[in-house]
Amino acid sequence: CLLLSLLMYGCLGAVAWCHVTTVTRLTFSSAYQGNSLMYHDSPCSNGYVYIPLAFLLMLYAVYLVECWHCQARHELQHRVDVSSVRERVGRMQQATPCIWWKAISYHYVRRTRQVTRYRNGDAYTTTQVYHERVNTHVAEAEFDYERCGVRDVSKALVGLEGAPATRLRFTKCFSFASVEAENAYLCQRARFFAENEGLDDYMEAREGMHLKNVDFREFMVAFPDPARPPWYACSSAFWAAALLTLSWPLRVLA
Repeated sequence: CLLLSLLMYGCLGAVAWCHVTTVTRLTFSSAYQGNSLMYHDSPCSNGYVYIPLAFLLMLYAVYLVECWHCQARHELQHRVDVSSVRERVGRMQQATPCIWWKAISYHYVRRTRQVTRYRNGDAYTTTQVYHERVNTHVAEAEFDYERCGVRDVSKALVGLEGAPATRLRFTKCFSFASVEAENAYLCQRARFFAENEGLDDYMEAREGMHLKNVDFREFMVAFPDPARPPWYACSSAFWAAALLTLSWPLRVLA
């Protein structure tokens, strides 16, 4: 966003320079009986001013598309009050974590298909050879931590009421509180992938973590009163600044 704004400012500066600056031109014409004519004119009088204008319009269109897809605008759509944030955090802290593994066995099959190509305006059919992936087996499992136990160690949220707007980014991860828990995790993980290895030519391994029965949302913006957010957190202020190519300061504030 800032880079596009700087490029547009540069194009505007080039257009302003074309209108303000004058250069001395010297021309020779037969109408003046071989004498030269000296006059002052803009350096962009021969149509060169349209080059920065074309770049400006192109950059402005790209800039508006970038503003529509920017992360700050999407974050402002998830506006919640402070009490809802505390309730959601409480549900995530009490949710049951699931550390999962997934193994996908697959191989590639050589296939052929008929495609139509064109040469010198004439169409002809040829045979194309390609390889298609075929999944043959999918297995899933999760870490059994019943003997090790689990405990949430996330910090409590404080100071949300004192700020006009607070941007929150939630992440989830896990760590081991003891060597025994880590060894149990590594043993179960190694045993799962060893049981599914060799079932086909290749195996794709996936692993991750999620919270059961919780709609996990990564970004949220908390307001004491979502119905009356600060001026810089309003959609109208964002688009007004975007039309003036000044949305990058709002992205820092919002």
